[in-house]
Amino acid sequence: MTDNVIDQFEEGVQSGDFSPRSKASQKWFLEKVKSFGDGAFDRNRLLRSGKVVENPSPGMMYMFWYDPKLKKELPYYDKFPLVVLVDTGAGGMSGLNLHYLPIELRQKFFYGGLLNRSSDRKFNENTYMKITYDYLKSMRSLKAFRPCFKKYLTNHIRGRIVQVPAQEWELAIHLPTASFQKKSEAAVHRESEKMIGRF
Repeated sequence: MTDNVIDQFEEGVQSGDFSPRSKASQKWFLEKVKSFGDGAFDRNRLLRSGKVVENPSPGMMYMFWYDPKLKKELPYYDKFPLVVLVDTGAGGMSGLNLHYLPIELRQKFFYGGLLNRSSDRKFNENTYMKITYDYLKSMRSLKAFRPCFKKYLTNHIRGRIVQVPAQEWELAIHLPTASFQKKSEAAVHRESEKMIGRF
């Protein structure tokens, strides 16, 4: 991921200031996000430094460039999704693009919902999130999934699909890598909050 942020995070862990996935860690990231500016991160560099996969697996987290088939009709879309994969099928896949949630809500959804579905607490290359669409839909406490759930066509993914390892999930959800088109990120987040409020 981004060396400077990783270094700072690891220093905090080593100094005992906080541990990964702790309340102190969440607060640290929330404060760090406020200092991030647009364009602060080189998305292509993130992709070059990650593990490229040919066959994404449900429960894992991925990032990639995307050019929607119906982009002219869409009111807005994210060119650089951060997706927790839910399902794969012929010609594409579906998952949760966490960029559609404002950071505080994203934290709540990730820490309070998705992490509870981790396959184990080792957070290594074998760790994944045990989630299905039916599970998400059945849990009222996870209704924040609704604006995040998107389908991606394989032939509209541009370039490589990179897997975010479990030990870096926490970092990834806080990096300002969204690339929304047609509307600002703030406007997209307001739309997401309206959608969640209707359920």
